[in-house]
Amino acid sequence: MNFYEAARFQYGAARLLVKLAQFRATGKFVANISDKSNHNVELVAQSGGSFNYNVEETKPAADAFLNIALSDLVAYVAERVIEKLDETTMAKVVLPALDYDEDEAEDDGLEVTEIDDMAEAVLAGDKLTASLSPETSKIIKRRVAEVYRERRLAAAAKAIGKITEDQSQKLLAMAAPLIVEMGTALRKSANTLEITTQKRGPVRSVLFLDRKMAREIETAAVDRVITPILGDITQFNKENGWGKLRIENGAKMISFSIPSDVLPTIRQTLIDNMKKDLVYFKTYFVRDRAKKVKRLIVVGILPTPAS
Repeated sequence: MNFYEAARFQYGAARLLVKLAQFRATGKFVANISDKSNHNVELVAQSGGSFNYNVEETKPAADAFLNIALSDLVAYVAERVIEKLDETTMAKVVLPALDYDEDEAEDDGLEVTEIDDMAEAVLAGDKLTASLSPETSKIIKRRVAEVYRERRLAAAAKAIGKITEDQSQKLLAMAAPLIVEMGTALRKSANTLEITTQKRGPVRSVLFLDRKMAREIETAAVDRVITPILGDITQFNKENGWGKLRIENGAKMISFSIPSDVLPTIRQTLIDNMKKDLVYFKTYFVRDRAKKVKRLIVVGILPTPAS
């Protein structure tokens, strides 16, 4: 593995986990990590020939701000940094020897159902079959991570609810560039990157990146402030929170994603509002290097202002 890329990954991962540990304990984190603020995140000894970085998961203190695992906080920030699977990407999945009518599949969205079925099987401990193409395997692994983040955040919903809007903004501003830093390892050395967790039972993925995903987040920057925006929804996947809407009086189409800890609280409101021409969203803009908005992260819905 390329030494420089490995070091950049480890530096980004270390800063991310230490700052999440600080936030879990106190509800805030420092800009610069010192000996005094360096929470004791320990590495587990590696097995020979492996490029795994095994971090020991310790229980938070009894008086911690959040009584949750660090992997729950990784899930929280990943939901906001990593774009959800879209229908175009899912359409690339090629599943071997499936016996179904192509016309029915087109009408019923069977491809998406099969992806979710395979993701559930992996979460239950099954391994992906070797007959899958590399591209399909990566899409399934990405969906596995999405589903598992959703479960973790649902289980930790009460604690996650203590995170204020201001704290969430600061967490996102801190975590996004560090996840980008971790993705450096995917430039030449590695093909995929996963953050996994295991307590009892199978190892489960809470974050998955491949080279294409890493390039996308490397060239993207999440705004540090929330921007309200009016949009007309044209597509919405109620299962994973991905969708598309028209903005700027219908002149521009843009994709959005809703973090899975936010989705249950606004799903029905969003569906009800789809019957209207415009919906008023609370969003973070995600911009490319030219500062153009490339996608939105939706974190709430506001009352539509009177015209």
